[in-house]
Parts: sequence; structure tokens; C-alpha cells
Amino acid sequence: MGAKQVNEGCHGKAQVEISTTLLANLITSGALSGNDCRCLDSNARKTLWQSLLNLSIAEK
Repeated sequence: MGAKQVNEGCHGKAQVEISTTLLANLITSGALSGNDCRCLDSNARKTLWQSLLNLSIAEK
């Protein structure tokens, strides 16, 4: 399946449900940045915010 087939009809975006633990791990590992996250529910927003706060504390 080529990229064109995957992206047809979805404008190159996908919505997925993952655990808050996995989301936090992806953010803290650098695999996912806050800029990549859109349309977050309240749990995802809290997890993103807390992960970014934890990263800022760890870098000091």
C-alpha cells in the first residue's frame, strides 16, 4: 500500500487512541513533540502539559 493510498480521503491525518502513559513516553523520549499534537481531549492535554513541565524541570 503506497502513501497515496493511505492518505486518500483523510488529508494526511489520523486520529488514534493511546494510553496516557504511552503519550507521556512518546513526548519525553522526543518521538512526539507538542507541536505535532492537535484536537486533544482533556486527558491528552493534561498529559501533554505535565510531560512538558517534567521535561523542563529535568533539563535544569
